[in-house]
Amino acid sequence: MTMSDLPDQFLYARKGPWPQPSPSHPLICADEVLNIPPMEALLFNEAIGARYLQARIGYPAYAAQYSAAVSSWKGVTLARFNEIMTTTLFTRFRVRMQDEEIAACRKAFADEQDIIDDLNSGLWTKYDFTAMKLIDPLEGMYVAPTKVFFREDAQGRNCCRIIEVDGLLMRDTDSSFGIAMVYGLQGASYHVLFVVHPALHFPMNSVNAITKTALPMNHPIFQMFAPHSAYSLALDNAVLESAESVVNNNAQGTRFDPLTGNAYNLKLLFGAGYSGLTAEKGYDPVAYPEYDYMNPQYSNAQHPLFDTFYGNWLARYFEDAFLPFCTVVADYIKQNGDMLAYTRLWARYLNTHVRGFPGAEQIAEGDTLARVMAIYMWNGSVSHGGDHWSFSNQITAVEKCLRIRRAPPETRNEAPVDNEKDPIFSPNDMQRAALCQYMFFQAWAIQPNLVDTKYALPIPGLLQAAAEFNQNLKKVNQALLKTVPASDDPLGPTAVTNCQPLEPIESTPRQSVPYERTIPQSIQY
Repeated sequence: MTMSDLPDQFLYARKGPWPQPSPSHPLICADEVLNIPPMEALLFNEAIGARYLQARIGYPAYAAQYSAAVSSWKGVTLARFNEIMTTTLFTRFRVRMQDEEIAACRKAFADEQDIIDDLNSGLWTKYDFTAMKLIDPLEGMYVAPTKVFFREDAQGRNCCRIIEVDGLLMRDTDSSFGIAMVYGLQGASYHVLFVVHPALHFPMNSVNAITKTALPMNHPIFQMFAPHSAYSLALDNAVLESAESVVNNNAQGTRFDPLTGNAYNLKLLFGAGYSGLTAEKGYDPVAYPEYDYMNPQYSNAQHPLFDTFYGNWLARYFEDAFLPFCTVVADYIKQNGDMLAYTRLWARYLNTHVRGFPGAEQIAEGDTLARVMAIYMWNGSVSHGGDHWSFSNQITAVEKCLRIRRAPPETRNEAPVDNEKDPIFSPNDMQRAALCQYMFFQAWAIQPNLVDTKYALPIPGLLQAAAEFNQNLKKVNQALLKTVPASDDPLGPTAVTNCQPLEPIESTPRQSVPYERTIPQSIQY
């Protein structure tokens, strides 16, 4: 296939979108795409923006009902806390506990032999949420740097034994452990929303924009990426810059912002997820690594402690479906001089805008191009969709603890959590959380979803690879999907499967999964 240099062979005649530094934090955040093609803005408004408007009108009644239902919330049990932390997307945060942290725990609990024995044995891991100290909370609300420590026993079961909140170490038998778990849930939720999940969104905007501007429309990379790129430029711009975004400075003036700070301050966590945080600034760099395009987070040798169900779910889709498909297409590109020349130019541009993206000289080496392609396509569908599905279906709005109105514990012997006696949140806080859960956190796949995606590839051999990709997606889904009983607790998780399904599940109304909850084609919510 010959590549043409004529401007009309490019989607926007070479005048398309291009990344530029973040207006808020240009030195630490991913580049943004601020000039959205009108066609894409219109598509977003009709397909996604309209749903937001409908939700704002029709959903507040349910949000008020939800707020009333959880008004007497008494926190989570230790069993439920362990379940949330070890079976959901929160396992993204699992890293090894440092020796100095174990030593500090030994000192704090020196007179408690059972915990000392545990500290001397087994694998200890942690969930580090110390970047919460970057947040300046709204008046009357609290945040705290928090670490959650787990011990893995001989049977591989993980149980939280110790939590550190703002320097205070508490163990699982302390009366303050209930409020400590609330701060642990808050830290995990904010780190999903502002540290790890934004890394699935915003660095990919540069890939999206440069692909649409610098590659001819008949280039296989363009054809592979186009289905996975339709909505995200406009969506991410709305998230970052819209006057009514939940991460905008005046979002508290809306009825659906459930957060505890203004946008400029909260976006410091975006920087933590992209530029990382260093030991020199008092952080564990293993918990806050710098973003690297070529090292996405799933269970593999680079992320050994992400060997959880969720990490393996991500890995199987990447390794068994996306990578084989992209390898066939990448090999075809590398055998065509014109295609490869454009690919090298594309890589040179992206190497300057996205941390870790290979340059022109590296892009054709080994399986680099195949991995670059697989990462983009998998990131916008499986990894992004799975995060939303888990965050909304496996963790309820009240369990996210997005606003806390009870101060962090100062001793190990404080009162248990009881929202009626000592409010954790106000009714308005929870109405906002329920509405935000429905509008923004919930999965809302637009047709076609991932399994229904078609690729405009130029030769029969590549079309056959696309057909095999579709079959491999279904094999992975069949191997990993498991229908489980829905909770009878009206406040409990509504999930009826252990992971986001590839296709709708039809059974009883209580246990059905509609099309919009399936794995999406692209970032569209």
